[in-house]
Amino acid sequence: MSTSEGAALNLPREASQHPSHAPGIDASRMEHALIRQAQAGDLEAVDELYRTYHGGVFRYLYYQVGDTHTAEDLTAEVFEHMIKALPRYRIQGSAFQAWLFRIARNAAIDYFRKANMRRLTALDDNLPAAGNDPEVLADQLLTSTHLLEALHKLNKNQREVIILRFVVEMPIAEVARVLGKRQDAIKGLQRRGLIALRNLLADWNVGYE
Repeated sequence: MSTSEGAALNLPREASQHPSHAPGIDASRMEHALIRQAQAGDLEAVDELYRTYHGGVFRYLYYQVGDTHTAEDLTAEVFEHMIKALPRYRIQGSAFQAWLFRIARNAAIDYFRKANMRRLTALDDNLPAAGNDPEVLADQLLTSTHLLEALHKLNKNQREVIILRFVVEMPIAEVARVLGKRQDAIKGLQRRGLIALRNLLADWNVGYE
């Protein structure tokens, strides 16, 4: 299932949310120029990077920690870290989005290490039904109010892949860079995660006919 096949998500957003730059050589060159300007202290360039990636970082952290205010605080910390670390970022190295989301991932890890807790939403009786296709099932689950509950039933690696692929809508190659894994491993985690969601609904007695 490509990210474009996923249903639109009904989740907390903020007014400043913007999509990432479109893929392509020209877009990459424009972003590289923007990064250089930000590294040189151009505040407008820093603001543009913030507006471009803020939405995706917030969504990722929200589905990791399960709380809007905590996600907002962590998102602010991520961009503070980004500003401090920008002079050390090398354009010839990893893609900027992968670099930024590694910062976000570390922020989530630190949060759980300090808090030693995970907040889950309550489960009710209105889970969506789907056919036998686990990918169709995932589409419906991702639009339901039970996404947090379902995601936190997955193991950590599967959850991160599902969030980055279908919440942040990141391509497999980029997910691989963020998590430091091979693309084949990401595909396997994605497939197993989607199947786990199907089995989860079965355990919750949701019909598939």
